Amino acid sequence: MHDNPLQITSQEIPTFNCIVHVSSTPDGVKARVANLNGIEFDATDERTALSRIVPAFKASVQQFLNDEVEIPWQEPPHPANGDEQTRFIPVHL
Repeated sequence: MHDNPLQITSQEIPTFNCIVHVSSTPDGVKARVANLNGIEFDATDERTALSRIVPAFKASVQQFLNDEVEIPWQEPPHPANGDEQTRFIPVHL
């Protein structure tokens, strides 16, 4: 594993920080990952959006690890827009 502040190693289960920005939309919410490009979802509520974000983030990170390529973290993470709130989600692989 790489020495990266976005990775938390606890025993032998790799855990990664998923930083998500959430904002309200006319139809519910939009959630986008700030530290790994290309993962975002629209949903009727935040819980649904985050329940979609986490498996997509997990699958993306796992694929990079399986392919033995460096994870292309967005560093620094994309900043939140004025209407967004940030969520920090630890994701275990």
